[in-house]
This record gives sequence, C-alpha cells and structure tokens, in this order.
Amino acid sequence: MDKRKLIVAIGLALSGFMQIASAETYINTGTNTWTHAVDTTTTGATGSIVFNDWGYTGPTGVGVNDFQVGTGFNPLSVGQMQTVTTVAADWLTPDPAKTTKPYIGAATYANGNMDGNVNFYKMAYTTPTSTFTNMQIDTAGNYYIPKANMNFGFYDTFLYKNGANPVVPIDTDLNFQPYPISDAKGWCGSVLTSGPESLEIMAGQVTFDFAFDAYFSDTTPATGTPATQIVPGFVMRSYGDYYVNVTNVATGYNMNFEGHAVGNNTDPTTVVAGVGGTVDGTVLDGDPSYQNKVSFLGAGVVPEGVWVFNDGTPQVTVADDQTYVPGTQAGDVRLSDGAAWHFNDFGGFAFLLRADGERDVTYINPNGWTDYAATTVPIPAAVWLFGSGLLGLVGIARRTRKRS
Repeated sequence: MDKRKLIVAIGLALSGFMQIASAETYINTGTNTWTHAVDTTTTGATGSIVFNDWGYTGPTGVGVNDFQVGTGFNPLSVGQMQTVTTVAADWLTPDPAKTTKPYIGAATYANGNMDGNVNFYKMAYTTPTSTFTNMQIDTAGNYYIPKANMNFGFYDTFLYKNGANPVVPIDTDLNFQPYPISDAKGWCGSVLTSGPESLEIMAGQVTFDFAFDAYFSDTTPATGTPATQIVPGFVMRSYGDYYVNVTNVATGYNMNFEGHAVGNNTDPTTVVAGVGGTVDGTVLDGDPSYQNKVSFLGAGVVPEGVWVFNDGTPQVTVADDQTYVPGTQAGDVRLSDGAAWHFNDFGGFAFLLRADGERDVTYINPNGWTDYAATTVPIPAAVWLFGSGLLGLVGIARRTRKRS
C-alpha cells in the first residue's frame, strides 16, 4: 500500500477521539454483546467490531445505538457542566499488549503496553493532552459539547513500554492534528447517581464528526501542506470493551485489537474484561483515590469517502445523506443538493483508541441538576459563582487529585 496513504490514515485513528462511519449500527448478539458488521462497500474492509456494554444503560434505558434522551438536549435545563482532560499513561489499564510500528518502515516494537495509546493497522501513537471543556449535561441526561470546546493535541510520539522496562519515546516522524467539524451530542448517566461528583459509575457516550490534517513535519504547529481526511460519526464511550477483527480487502492484512474502558472512580488494576466495575457481583467503584478518574475508547474502520459541504475550508460539514456511490471520485458533486464527494483513498484500515482522563465538575445547577433524583443533593456554595459564560457561571477550581 502507498506509504502516504497509510501515513495519512493514521491521523484518523490518532485523534484519541476517532470517528466511525455514520452507518455504525450495532446489533445485539448476546448478553451485553453488540456486533457491528463492517460494510465492505463503504470501507473496503471485511470483518466485525464487537462491543460489550457491561449491561450498563443510561437515562430511560438508552444504550449503544442511542445518542439522545427523549427529545434531546434542552439548553434551558442544564443541570451540570464539566471538563475532561486526558492524562499521561500510567500503564495500569487492562488492555492487552500489542506489537506495533510507530510509522511505516520503522522497526517493530513487540509487547507494547497500549495504555493511553492507539492501535491503527500495524502502528501505534500515544495520545497527547487533549481537553473537552463546557461539556453540558441537561437534567434529562443529554450531552451537548460545542465543537469549539473540543481541543486536541498534536500527535508525533509513541511512548513504548515493554513490561517493567523503562519507557522509550519514539519519534513517529508522521504527525497529525485532529479537529472537530461538528458539535457533539449523546447521553450521560451522571443524572442517575446520588450526586454529580458521587463515587458511582456514571458512564456515557457522544458522537461527532472530525477532520484530520496529516503532516510530515515535527514542528508545532505543523508546517507544510496537510493531507486532510474527513470521517463522520465518531462514537466515544466511557464504558465497555471493544474487540476488533477486521481485514483490509486490498492488502489482506488482518487487524485484531482489544480495548477495555475503566469505570470512573475505579481502580484500573481491579478491572477485568467484560464486567466493567464489578467482579463476581462486587462493585468496584467508590475508591476515593480514583474519584473523577475517567476513561474513554472507540473503534472503527476508516471509510473510503464522505459527502460534504464547503470542502477544503475550516467550515466543512458532513452531509446528512451519505449514500455511497461506487466509483465516486474527489470533486464529484451530488446534484440534488450540491454536496461534494471528499475522497479518502485509504479506506479499510481499522483503529482502536484508549485514553484516560481527569473529570472536573465546573457547574452544578443549584435549582436541580437531574430530573430523576428523589431528593436534592446539597450543593456547595462555591459552585454558585457568577460570571461570564453560556449560563453566566464559571467553574470552580479544578481538582488536584492525581492518579497514584
């Protein structure tokens, strides 16, 4: 496969919040088990992605294929706001080690710890610091995150760790800058707990569209002409287990990845595959040492292209109708509404991301943060601070707890 084709494709996987093709429907195939059959026509790949949801559901029973509660986000009924910032790998999460390459033509690195790292094709990158701010959750449990508040780091390093050996930073040489091209929506289970900062598992998921600029430069910001890729419908989840088994049709290469989220407030060393925050019925959350520690993950296959408006500008948007037209090339226009076909010439390669983060509650509505709680949890006066912003409120000071 062409080197540039693979290089640019890495950028799609390495955002830390990578996208899945918009037809990412999961079918229930067993207890807590959901399977997405890869669409060969739209991706150039075969195989499946299996997701174990731990039996976890959100408000009103929303789950894997849902991205809103009821009629959707209500900006007049925001119950809480939060910030999530990725943290450095601590090598504790339960993802299995993987043999990878940091870039095309590089040496193979065996048995690499994938905590905080991303699988794509044969390669791995380490997620840099990325921050989601102004994450709004209405009292029904709907998420809304403006695209301007999703900021991602610049990908240029793979931190390789093999067992107890020291970490070896590997310069990937092939670098990527992701950015959102839509707002995010979804649901969050925090409204079902005893409080926004309780020690209970309160997982959720969001979906949004992304673009990725790939560079052959080590400078920050990167210089040169980027190769921009667009993929719609990334799904980021803070719960569950992913199992990827995908084969690229053109190359015949099989990609097997496995990743496990860690329930918030949970010691990652106690987590086992398929059971989330419990072992043999014993709840493992509630550890104050890990309060507000969260993890998130997503998996998918890069599609071959996408219909968009305003292609080539920062205001590019994905068209609602993504009907695939075999043989469509860059520059082709869908005459019905003027959408242009953005061609991704390296479709068919799978990815799996995993990252850990710090969750900081920055606002709790003193008049009620949930539609579901039977009683009102006393709210510290510190979160009533008034100032500028969407709701005329500003966040309280961030937590300083660090993972041990």
